[in-house]
Amino acid sequence: MTIKVDGERILHLLARNEREIAKVCRHIQKDTAMGGSYFEQMAKDGDRHRDAFLQLAERAKSDGGWVIDSDEYEFFRLRFERSLLADPDDLLKMATGIGDPLAMYEFVERMKREAVEIVRELQDIIPRFAPKVLKSIEQDDKNHLKKVTERILDHFRAKESV
Repeated sequence: MTIKVDGERILHLLARNEREIAKVCRHIQKDTAMGGSYFEQMAKDGDRHRDAFLQLAERAKSDGGWVIDSDEYEFFRLRFERSLLADPDDLLKMATGIGDPLAMYEFVERMKREAVEIVRELQDIIPRFAPKVLKSIEQDDKNHLKKVTERILDHFRAKESV
């Protein structure tokens, strides 16, 4: 069975997420001992992704909604509602409460992993809607996830060698 969903609303929410993810990365870069230019680059990518989602939202608005498989949409909705990204306004609040660098890396890892999963799910439910743009966003997020995960693993390797 198929349903019609408001693609514009979904894409606006994803744009808000990217805005808040960028804020978290800038917080880490400026206000924590972790700092580093890598988090600023991650924030800039988040800004770029936000702009891309806003452009796609305009395109979705002119489409008048997406007709998609109801089961696939339900899975997407459930995944999204159970993610950190469900309430983008809370992301920075959660991050500012984390003092331990390892816990901060783990928070960013979860945030980026969920961003990859959400974009991948979006690609699955609307495969012909902006595939190149969505794939590019997914690849950027995967690269960020890889870098953060490597830093977490480096932390544990350093502990093992002591």
